[in-house]
Amino acid sequence: MGVSLMNRLLGRKSAVEAEAEDTESEDAIEHRRAERTGTFRVVSVNYPSGYERRGVVVDMSQTGLRVRFSQRGELPDHVFLKIEGKAGVHKAQTVWQETYEAGFKLEA
Repeated sequence: MGVSLMNRLLGRKSAVEAEAEDTESEDAIEHRRAERTGTFRVVSVNYPSGYERRGVVVDMSQTGLRVRFSQRGELPDHVFLKIEGKAGVHKAQTVWQETYEAGFKLEA
């Protein structure tokens, strides 16, 4: 695996990215309903069309999770997740998406 890919998967940022984050507004609103804990689990994200993407869960809670991907890609509004170490398939709503990360709300 290349250094750039590994850095993205592990959440490491270059000095330029870190500095840019430091200058962003500190007034960001937190919308989480449950406290999340850090983790590192492989996840398969399955689109309703049948397409599958793999990523890494970097934090999760009872109600949602954040996934980091190695490649860019547009996610649909709803997906099905197969999370390493958790039984079953979990229906989820895509709540937000950035270049290499996305947040999902688990649905009942």
